[in-house]
Amino acid sequence: MGKEKKVSIRKTRTVITYAELWHASWSLLKNGKDREEGSHYQFMGSLVFSAFTFEAYLNDIGPKSFSEQNWNALERLSPKKKLEVIAEQLGCPVDYGRRPWSIMKKLFEFRNDIAHGKSDPITETQVVSLDDHEKHLWEFAKPEWEKFVTGGNAERAREDVEQMVKALHEKRGVKGETPFIGGFQDSDISLLD
Repeated sequence: MGKEKKVSIRKTRTVITYAELWHASWSLLKNGKDREEGSHYQFMGSLVFSAFTFEAYLNDIGPKSFSEQNWNALERLSPKKKLEVIAEQLGCPVDYGRRPWSIMKKLFEFRNDIAHGKSDPITETQVVSLDDHEKHLWEFAKPEWEKFVTGGNAERAREDVEQMVKALHEKRGVKGETPFIGGFQDSDISLLD
């Protein structure tokens, strides 16, 4: 009986991290919208991944916009500061009072509250009609980050993150490069003796 032949498979993949995170944000939002009951965690995840997408995009475009030495000094900045430095370098105006840029404050406050979560007591007082009191009695008191978790906010965050990425990408002016494309992989196979 002959010896079993073996092959060597070599794979090289370019991972576009922000595009992978973008897809995660979309998948979670879609699942939440398709089945609204119990969708709180899908919307929460979509918001988190939308914030991660933009942060990862800044980390993708930053080294392409600055020298390695300059980027190394900038990489640890907050997403807002990083955006300001990159936008200035590219000549992209940012107005935090208007969409899409206005999402930065709420989205990254939310992201930071989630990432650096603390257990705190929350007290909330509501005045409601006697007829509706039972409905309100069993609702949880919520911190600001939890109030932010809605399908509408998850959709808006995705719309605004997409517009911010496209605005920066356009100012970068690289022909033939489209944002949100998930990379590629090459594979080759060799027969071993």
